[in-house]
Amino acid sequence: MRKQEKIGYGLVVVAVLLAIAGSVGFVLEGEVSDIPTPNVPERTFFADEPLPENGLSTFVSASLTLTWDRDDIYVVIVDEDEKNTCEAAPPGLFNEGSTSACTPYDADVLAAGTDGSKGLSWDVASGVHYAGIGTVGETLPEGAEVNMFYEVHLQAGFVSYFLFALVGVAGLAYSRVE
Repeated sequence: MRKQEKIGYGLVVVAVLLAIAGSVGFVLEGEVSDIPTPNVPERTFFADEPLPENGLSTFVSASLTLTWDRDDIYVVIVDEDEKNTCEAAPPGLFNEGSTSACTPYDADVLAAGTDGSKGLSWDVASGVHYAGIGTVGETLPEGAEVNMFYEVHLQAGFVSYFLFALVGVAGLAYSRVE
């Protein structure tokens, strides 16, 4: 076997292995413990820091699954504009029960979950996003803290598969060079 054939077929094998690894992806898991729960019913409180951005979203797709250990709170994910809107409105402005603004039922919420065991799922998008937490219903929360568990599944994106295909085609073409 000639040197060009070995290199070319090697590139094809690398492209196939990258495509398989990109399809399977990998999962990052973790836990955030002792998050203080809000004690204002039907009001969302947001984290000071935004969620980590997916700067490689054209090459890597990420999906988040978040669960928590209590059912008397909800969790939302919103963009920066919605966070600013919710934080600018004073708590007494909304008549509880008559509006869905700044709650998990708000139309501008990207992802929301009101059941801790089911949690929420979100395909991470580019941009600045914030996580918020609030109390479900009119009652005060049962405890002072909540524990959250997350999984982030990373896979190759469309552009990555296109690049893998280009490497495979280039390897096949190089193996045919005389």
